[in-house]
Amino acid sequence: MKIKKFNKKEDYDRVINFLRENYKENKNMVSWLPQRFDDLIYRIDVLYHDERGQEKSADYTYIFEDDDSNIIGLVVPDGDSFNTCIKKGYEYIFSEMLDLGEKELKPLFEKEADGTIKFLVVSHDSIKNQQEELLRRGYTRDNEGDYDNVQHPLETNYTIELPEGYKQVFGDNLNEIMKCTACHYGFHPEDDNGDLTVKPREGFLSYQGRKNSQFYKDSFESLIVTDDGDICSYCFCYVDRETSTAFVEPLSTREKYRHKGFAKQMLHGVMNRLKEMGIENAYINSFDWRVNVYRNAGFETEDTIGCWHKKI
Repeated sequence: MKIKKFNKKEDYDRVINFLRENYKENKNMVSWLPQRFDDLIYRIDVLYHDERGQEKSADYTYIFEDDDSNIIGLVVPDGDSFNTCIKKGYEYIFSEMLDLGEKELKPLFEKEADGTIKFLVVSHDSIKNQQEELLRRGYTRDNEGDYDNVQHPLETNYTIELPEGYKQVFGDNLNEIMKCTACHYGFHPEDDNGDLTVKPREGFLSYQGRKNSQFYKDSFESLIVTDDGDICSYCFCYVDRETSTAFVEPLSTREKYRHKGFAKQMLHGVMNRLKEMGIENAYINSFDWRVNVYRNAGFETEDTIGCWHKKI
């Protein structure tokens, strides 16, 4: 077995093909969707590095290969968390992945006063050997930090029911600063002064960065807007025709427009459009109270996920 650091120029296509083949074999998000990997290196890395001055996850991604240089596993940090994707039959490499992660991923974590870090491992509850290894190493599962993979089989045509004065649109012809600012306000309501015409304090570079993804050409934005042009809710949907999957990220509603059912209606419109495109499944990563929003829109929990911590 060989281990190498991910190099975007040399390894990007190999990694995407590895993730695609894993999905085709497993038909779930236990292995990362290729769209999720693209979102990490083209959007989230830009957000963390270019806008916040932090490390890039891509610089701490590691490839595990067999003796014939075929990829059998990935260590993928998502910000300050350790994640893995392992080819079926090679589950035993998880221990070696953790050894590497605990040593090489430390710069991604904030040091505490005593010089230690609170190392975070994200692991699907369905993968029992990983739970056993984490317990053996002294990790503790944070039950309040759970999140789910939720998925939606595209079998239903929804009727969109919005209050009078509101409509769902798809974002190709709308002002980019307005769209990005509305999305930012959904995550940072303290910044929302009602003005959508000024670039947000963070998010615009990463908004542009995702255009470098190979999936961008088939992907789309969806928004709920008022008749007079105010943006209420926003989401982006990455589409991979080869796996016939969609990955929704991000999804946000501005605070003054919450509790009107906009997220549900917008997702229903997205599902309708994906079905028209011939896509079979849509996925979202969910955590805390958000899972109820997605369930209300017809998504189902595919797998619960645990957040495991240990001071090192």
